[in-house]
Order: sequence, then C-alpha cells, then structure tokens
Amino acid sequence: MPYVTYRGSNASLRLYSIRFEPAKPVLVEDEAALKHLRENSDFEIHEDKIIPLEDLTVSQLKDKAKKAEIDGFTDLKKPELIAALKALEGGDVPDVNNRTP
Repeated sequence: MPYVTYRGSNASLRLYSIRFEPAKPVLVEDEAALKHLRENSDFEIHEDKIIPLEDLTVSQLKDKAKKAEIDGFTDLKKPELIAALKALEGGDVPDVNNRTP
C-alpha cells in the first residue's frame, strides 16, 4: 500500500477522512483518495514501503536505531540519528559526532 506525504504549507490537513501533517508519511488504502491525491502537487506518493529517513519523526528514528542496536541512540538528535542510520545502511561505522547533514 502506498504512503502519502503532505508537502504543503498548512500545519495539518484533513482530506478523505485522513489527517495529514507536513512531512509525516501516512498509509493510504483508499484507491479513490489515492487517485485524487496523485493529482495534487502538495502530496508525494511512495508506492514502496521505503520512506526517507528525513520524513520520519524522532520517535520513529529512535525505534529504528534501537532495532539496529546503535549505542547511545536515546541521546541523539534527529540529524545525528539519520547520520547513524545511513552509516549502517552503507555498512560504515556511524560517526555521531559528525554534524554534517
């Protein structure tokens, strides 16, 4: 099932009985709603289950870091969590002291 990410400027938006918050992917199962959302440039559709790390909340990133057994993940900020998870995806050792995005 596709995930839909709202890229508009509103704080939140409710369409087709679905609440959208900016940059937070939402699983949408209603095909009719998906058809309309595809036509709206404020929405980005991800057909696969892969969601960019930047679109996840800090809580979701910490859950991923916990599953990946990253030491000290509870004290990391969002950019640090993303860097550590991306380093693991690439097979590198994460450098949490690196401040580059």
